[in-house]
Amino acid sequence: MLIGIIGAALILIGLFSAKAYGEDGDLSPEAVRESIRGGIAYLGEIQQKDGSWNEYPGFEPGTTALCTLALITAGVDKNDPVLLKALDFLRRPLPESRYQTYPLSLQTMVLCLADPEKDKESIRKNVEWLIAHQFQTNNVFRGGWSYVGSHPEFDQVDNSNSQFAILALYEAERIGIPIDPEIWKRALEYWKRMQNKDGSWGYRASLGDLQVNKSGVGTGSMTCAGIAGLVISSGFRNQSGSRVQGDEVLCCQEVDDDISNRIEKGLNWLSRHFSVQTNPGTVVDVDTWLFYYLYGLERVGRLTAHRFIGKSDWYREGADFLLRRKGMLNKYWKAQRDLKNNNAVSTAFALLFLSKGRRPVLISKLKYGSDDQWNLHPNDLLHLTRKVEKSWKMDLIWQVIDSEKATVDDLIQTPVLYMNGTKSPIPSDPNRKKQLIRALKGYLEQGGFIFAEALDNDISFEQGMIDLIREVLPEEGNEFQLLESDHPIWNAERTVPPDQIRPIYGIDYGCRTSIVLVPSWKRKEKADSVFNVRASLSCLWETDRPDRSGDEPLPDRIRIQVESALDIGENVLAYATNREMKSKDEIPESIQKELAKTENRQGAIYTAILEHGGGSSCAPRAIPNLMKAIRKELEIPVQTFVQRLRAGSADLFHYPILFMHGRNAFRFSEEEKKNLSLYFDRGGFLFANAVGASESFQKSFAGEFKEIFPESRLEKIPLDDPLFSNLYGGFVIRTVEIRKPSSKGDRKAPSLQSEEPPELWGIKKEGRWIVVFSPWDVSCALERSGSYEYKGYSWKSAFILSANILLYAIENL
Repeated sequence: MLIGIIGAALILIGLFSAKAYGEDGDLSPEAVRESIRGGIAYLGEIQQKDGSWNEYPGFEPGTTALCTLALITAGVDKNDPVLLKALDFLRRPLPESRYQTYPLSLQTMVLCLADPEKDKESIRKNVEWLIAHQFQTNNVFRGGWSYVGSHPEFDQVDNSNSQFAILALYEAERIGIPIDPEIWKRALEYWKRMQNKDGSWGYRASLGDLQVNKSGVGTGSMTCAGIAGLVISSGFRNQSGSRVQGDEVLCCQEVDDDISNRIEKGLNWLSRHFSVQTNPGTVVDVDTWLFYYLYGLERVGRLTAHRFIGKSDWYREGADFLLRRKGMLNKYWKAQRDLKNNNAVSTAFALLFLSKGRRPVLISKLKYGSDDQWNLHPNDLLHLTRKVEKSWKMDLIWQVIDSEKATVDDLIQTPVLYMNGTKSPIPSDPNRKKQLIRALKGYLEQGGFIFAEALDNDISFEQGMIDLIREVLPEEGNEFQLLESDHPIWNAERTVPPDQIRPIYGIDYGCRTSIVLVPSWKRKEKADSVFNVRASLSCLWETDRPDRSGDEPLPDRIRIQVESALDIGENVLAYATNREMKSKDEIPESIQKELAKTENRQGAIYTAILEHGGGSSCAPRAIPNLMKAIRKELEIPVQTFVQRLRAGSADLFHYPILFMHGRNAFRFSEEEKKNLSLYFDRGGFLFANAVGASESFQKSFAGEFKEIFPESRLEKIPLDDPLFSNLYGGFVIRTVEIRKPSSKGDRKAPSLQSEEPPELWGIKKEGRWIVVFSPWDVSCALERSGSYEYKGYSWKSAFILSANILLYAIENL
């Protein structure tokens, strides 16, 4: 009996591991989502009739506010009955004699997120109370907050209460409640005073109390509070790299490094003591304030734009730990002793970590060089991301990636890689240069997008970027070209005023423009130039004031420039991402792990892509995406790793089915033509399409294959051909969805969609098609690039057409 129980338990553990982590051990996004759903359900099940959760006596309605905050953050619909009951409870008036910092701050955060317009007066009243209770004494506690209560200890300021107070004020300011800059100034000085020499923060300034967590001894939870306290209370207010002087914006201004240095010291302490299984610095119990610490860890990673703390991917490691800690059979996270076994609180903290931490990365800034020339405007992407969040109505984050450590796996975590500065981004060290070139090449091949900008009146970055990309993409045709006014990037989201348009250069790679470069503005340009814009996009983003209620409004002339710069940035991001954002856990941690999942499967059908000089690498994800979809939807054992071969390779004969695509003119050598002719004589098959419906590729394809098959020619495949039927296990195809670019390339009217008969051409030999060619674009649809610049098939039509062609080829080998 005992053996049977143990065996069953081991089976359940194995099933959980397989479900949560897969065969390769990588975190499963579905497992994360399932854990979040379970936590939401659990909080709903234990909610009390009046809408509250089990409260700590004397700290009402803190637990209820925390649970409500977790539900909102986890994406629960605002009309959900559980949430409505909780909000009704939190809106009940509380006697001011029972106000305390913790519950009041949490309540304020909830009201700011739920319905700020409806609750604005309540939020304002809470803000006034928090401001009135900020310590203004001329001692070490000035600028902080205490519990506020009848117990003598409650009159002592601590870093935990102070953290919650500034979080509440921060959310209130974001919805338009003005906060006196003096409040932030006092808070900033408080957090600076509280930092220990080793970079950490403890719970409270040392007052002779030697109890653990009741002194200045550094802990993970309080160091996270300190870092967040510096970031929020400074707002990087005095850290701006731009300054307004009259009607002019001064860019690349010197920044006081004190705050940045203190934040870096705090991060260094966390990296030295990093753990997601314990709260670093606590010694009484490994579980001491663990869930609270993870809640703070997520905030630090998000606010400082760090994916890694030291060498640790804090979100993946934290999520991995939380999923294992909860287990398969539980919906909730069991509370540790310091939470007095209140599972609602531990579950709420876990939900906050998992939900906030998995927010999609919108854009990342590449750190390069040994100084700060890559980051002269430290708030530029923060402000751009805030703008896009409001516009797209979704929670997003941005990050920093270090070029010296960046691999392709690191870069693919971000859909857009932003690079700027005033000096060349090319490393002087030859090995680092090779590593960066390989990483950027791999990133582009995986569908990445590079957004580069030279800063004002400087050409060293601009020229360096041109030289770098020339080495990343050395093939002919990969030169920067000025984007014309009808390019979709100009209208992807916003219409930019004509006098605010600036030159943007781009390179098409894959099925779209994949690299853009904004050159520096040079003051020698003529005053009447259409491109006479005086500040870089980065500088103008930096100048924006998204949450600064205490600042003077920008002069109209500068405000227009800032708004236009943000619109251009949003357009580029909309074009690059098509608004299709992936959460962190939905992006593979390693490309090699993804490939390994399907390599060397017995009985799999292997295919290859035919390389040539006409842009054969322009849609690198198209055929692998097709193979994955065929394996999943049709359950055909095809190999998803697709080899790339030249036409003259002897290895060609190991692959019975070849794919080919391109967008430029090309030629095969005589040896390549002979090898291809022999390949087809031995029963080989080729499916090709013109990427972007390229006429030059179509013309080259027809000419080259006329020479390979002098006695045959491409002929149109009739609609009654078995290839368009379900004879081989595919689909009956009579019409397909064709997308055509709109006249202005406007994302808001992305394409003209029509149903038309498919158009395929082929070459027949001994009664079977051995070459099938589509003059319309198939590969861009299979890439799912979101590009609508070319005539081609929709994803659905491209898939069923390609599937039928592949099934035909397999049956007729």
